[in-house]
Amino acid sequence: MRNKNELKIMMKTDHTGCKYFAWLVLLILPACFMQTAGAQTDPFVRYFNNIPSIIQTLSKTDSGSGSNVITVSKFIFSSRDKTNSVYAIMARPQQAGHYPAILFLHGGGSRAEDLYGRVMEYAKRGYVTMAIDQPGICNSGKAVNSEGPWKTRPQGEAPRFDMSGGPQTSTLADAEIAGLEAFNLLASQPGVDVNNIGITGFSWGGYSTTMLAGLLGKKVKAAYAVFGCGFYDQGSFWKDMIAKMPETDRAVWLQYLDAGRRATNIKAAYFLDAASNDTYFWPEAVSATLNRIGKNKNHVWGPNLNHKQSIYGAAMQKQFFDHYLKNEGMPFGKIMITKIKKEVDGSSKVSIKTDLPNGVAKDSIILYFSEQDRNWQAREWKTINAVFKKENEYSAVLPADEIKKGINFYVYMRDDRGITTASNMYDSGSKK
Repeated sequence: MRNKNELKIMMKTDHTGCKYFAWLVLLILPACFMQTAGAQTDPFVRYFNNIPSIIQTLSKTDSGSGSNVITVSKFIFSSRDKTNSVYAIMARPQQAGHYPAILFLHGGGSRAEDLYGRVMEYAKRGYVTMAIDQPGICNSGKAVNSEGPWKTRPQGEAPRFDMSGGPQTSTLADAEIAGLEAFNLLASQPGVDVNNIGITGFSWGGYSTTMLAGLLGKKVKAAYAVFGCGFYDQGSFWKDMIAKMPETDRAVWLQYLDAGRRATNIKAAYFLDAASNDTYFWPEAVSATLNRIGKNKNHVWGPNLNHKQSIYGAAMQKQFFDHYLKNEGMPFGKIMITKIKKEVDGSSKVSIKTDLPNGVAKDSIILYFSEQDRNWQAREWKTINAVFKKENEYSAVLPADEIKKGINFYVYMRDDRGITTASNMYDSGSKK
């Protein structure tokens, strides 16, 4: 290799060499920069198609009689290249057949065993079902059958946002890798219809539903997230925590571990069962997540609810999965705000349009609004009944005195099946 003096001589005496050297520098520097900027790798790619090994079967029992017998297996599978062992419950109709399947994901501090009733309920309805302990999300003290390094880390949020060794250091990497492998294990079961598999979860399980649906793409036919979404940085319980992260760490976490950034790859029919006053997943994050997903999406804002599913939620989940995974029943209807017109008196006329399946009728259409001077959790959502105009068109008028205060609003529809859906959320300065 030439020393610095030799390089100087070459550049002074050889014009061709100078041009070559400059070209070489321009070629190498960007490559070095790209290598540094892209030093992190996606921690999930290698697990997209990995089917884990079952390392221990704990029990296998039958319940019911005749053609309604349900077989329940409790077992442990190896996850993340044998780094973790994950407890799982699987239930299925014993009668031979071709069945749709659903992966159930628990919330933060919960565990697979807490979903046993739901797993059994859906198995009796003709699904192959599975629930797992999600490492790093489950309660490590109660998840006695699951093991791994994540169990030695502190409980709570901090390990989920730990970027000290890259995205693979976060315990969310353990959780979502286990979710990917569980999905693939479920899909590999005899009699499972691989073209009709769904995912659903509550809170952190809702985050995982959104995350896994984005990672798995076309493999997922239907996803029903309760509360959980992405874009934590735009409005969530974790917003300040993310803002305080070093800039590089924050960028890495958002790129690889934020479910909202993965949502563009969601191909499943997607429903987000949100709560208007949620402590953890605020409307800004919910809206940003929905905006990243394609056409086959829908949602509801549970009015005046804080991290609590509405009385319609459980039945809605059943109808959602029955339609998309069994081709039974009708899809959910949709409701949208088509125009917001400022009137001379300072009020706003909100034009509304509904889209309901044939044979399904609306039960009620209500405009909800709340003042912006309080945080989401403290808000009281007030109501205005919409007025029928023609066919599937309605309207409601926001009073001028309420608009002056600064408000957010949306329209909410319940149909005669008990299905509830909502429009996007707007504020008093919105123009449409």
